[in-house]
Amino acid sequence: MGWPFCPSCRSTLTVDRNGTILCHMCPYRSHLSQLPVIPEAITYSGFRAIPLWAKSDKEQEALLQQSVEEPTKATIQEPCVACGYPEVFYYTVQLRSVDEGQTVFYECPNCKHNWSINN
Repeated sequence: MGWPFCPSCRSTLTVDRNGTILCHMCPYRSHLSQLPVIPEAITYSGFRAIPLWAKSDKEQEALLQQSVEEPTKATIQEPCVACGYPEVFYYTVQLRSVDEGQTVFYECPNCKHNWSINN
C-alpha cells in the first residue's frame, strides 16, 4: 500500500502547505522532500449527459415523445406475489420528490399481475 495511505495505520494522509505529511489517526509524520517520488495523479472527467433543458426545442420534443411510450422493462429473479412465477419484469420511475427513492413497478409475465414498491 502506498501514497496517500499511512504506512503505520493505513489511514489517509494529509499534506499541509509546508509539505508536512500528517496522519490524523496515529503519530506518523513525514515531509514531501523525504519521498522518493512526489505523488502525482491525473484524472479525466468522463462523458456527461447533456441535461434536457440545455437541448434544443426539437431535441426536447423528440425526447418527450419517447418518454410517452411504454417504459423499457428488465427482468429479475423475483417470485410473483400472486402466482409465484420465479421471474418478473420491472422498471423504475421517479414519482415522488427528488430526495426520495424511486417507485419500482413489477409485472408477472405468467399471470399479468402488477404491483409496485416505493424504495
